[in-house]
Amino acid sequence: MALYGYTIGEDRDGNASNGKQLDVYRFSIPTAPGGSITPTRVGTVNLPATATTADLEGLGTNPITGRITAVNEARVTGSTTPIDPTVLRVNNVDRNVDGTFASTTASPTRTPSDLRRFGFELGADFGRDYSVASQPIVLYNISGNPNPANGPVGSSLYKITTATPGTLSLVDSFGAPTTAAQRQGTQPTNSGKFADGLAIDNLNPGRTRALASDFRTNDGDGNQLYKVDLLTGELSAPITVRTPSGQALNLNLDSGLSFINSGSQRLIGWVETGAVYEITGYQDELAASGLGLGSATGTNGAGFATATLLGNVNLPNAVSGVVDYEGFTIVNE
Repeated sequence: MALYGYTIGEDRDGNASNGKQLDVYRFSIPTAPGGSITPTRVGTVNLPATATTADLEGLGTNPITGRITAVNEARVTGSTTPIDPTVLRVNNVDRNVDGTFASTTASPTRTPSDLRRFGFELGADFGRDYSVASQPIVLYNISGNPNPANGPVGSSLYKITTATPGTLSLVDSFGAPTTAAQRQGTQPTNSGKFADGLAIDNLNPGRTRALASDFRTNDGDGNQLYKVDLLTGELSAPITVRTPSGQALNLNLDSGLSFINSGSQRLIGWVETGAVYEITGYQDELAASGLGLGSATGTNGAGFATATLLGNVNLPNAVSGVVDYEGFTIVNE
């Protein structure tokens, strides 16, 4: 068995008349900092030309099946289309021994029917549903807006059941009734806290054993992690991400985040240009009860984590910014 990361690019040729071709790439996860990483294209998700918001930014690995599911972003920046016009969930977006690839595309049923996801960017991962006694596995997705020029800065957490087509619902029980604006995607439930990467700990599960990432500065703050309450949808105070030298990470890129949930657990961060980071020092914060930020005697002190660059994946047109690779997940194959 070996660890592989997966990511999905945008429409390969940008030509809407021939449909949307989204290439899926697979690459080894480094064990230590090194040089460049060579990916392999394992398949292409073909979506019709009529598919709006086709970028599959949210990737998560199901801990039961070991297969990857992708979810599209809520809305394209600058788009004149309605907020969240279509929710696309694409299963089996990975190389697998049975040969199946992208076998199911479903549009989950919104609950309630007027629900629309907030924001422009997306992260996803599978985890337990703590609102149900049996705690079934669901696909969580965090959707947010980082740019005040495009609307309120913030994030909201959603979940999609694994049935086909399944149901989509907003995770929100802060103690106050959900507003119409929150349901309809014009206001976030976590105001001022932008995140677009999501990683859930399925080795040591718990309702706050999850982290979201923000590697953007155009939301008005620095690069951060947030603890996530999977029952209420609430994000913690920020956990500042630093470089190994102690400086602010200071990226302004879309992020992905994934735990290695086998053997020795690791947290791996990702940015859309193909850079892979190992994140350490978050362990005290994650282990703290509730949404607290851990002990000041932790590796980096309370509220800090360190991101070490492991390498860069040489993806087509990634560094130039012609094609963004925003979704990220890890599979043990």
